[in-house]
Amino acid sequence: MKTKKCKHCQEEIAKSAKRCPKCGGKLGMPGWAKALIIVVIIFGCIIGFVNGCSNAVNDAVEDTKNSYKDINGKTSFKVNETFQNKYEKITMTEVNTNVTDYSEYLGPKDGNKIIALKFEVENINEENDELYVSSMSFNAYADGEAVDSYMYGSDKYKDLSATLGKGKKAVGYVLYEVPKKAQKITVEYNANFWTDGTSIEFVVQYKLKTG
Repeated sequence: MKTKKCKHCQEEIAKSAKRCPKCGGKLGMPGWAKALIIVVIIFGCIIGFVNGCSNAVNDAVEDTKNSYKDINGKTSFKVNETFQNKYEKITMTEVNTNVTDYSEYLGPKDGNKIIALKFEVENINEENDELYVSSMSFNAYADGEAVDSYMYGSDKYKDLSATLGKGKKAVGYVLYEVPKKAQKITVEYNANFWTDGTSIEFVVQYKLKTG
């Protein structure tokens, strides 16, 4: 017969015994130890679940961010170059860096000029979601400083503003008042307002400083 020693009195007893016949001591694991093991297992499962959820959320955010980025990984575009992600295509098709046919009452401040940029936007979302785009979707910068948009008030430069269904396009202008001496003028477009890291820029003007 296989035997074992009682952990209480060290008496040799049958290996299958649950209680020592000599001292009466129980030979199984104490209740508190079992409870502790259960608590540890449950806690480990919770930690694993939380980490798994956290990783899933992070992956989902990263996938969303990537879906709004340019398919070719570009972040800067020039005139007639097209930005394209999973949902839209945007092309700056025309640049007028010196608009002069404005009313004398609506002219720029001294030392400034008006620029007009024409954009073409297309909704290519396969899920049939509508795409809203307007001049408010863009922000312009002159030598890194934000500049104000300009309200032209004429049909010649029709404001870019549309809600597009799948496969639909819109064409319109965004206008800004910028310093005449600005070396670099860019327009920033954020493909997704709620997601960081999805902004791209269109380079309107870039002059190398001389002297």
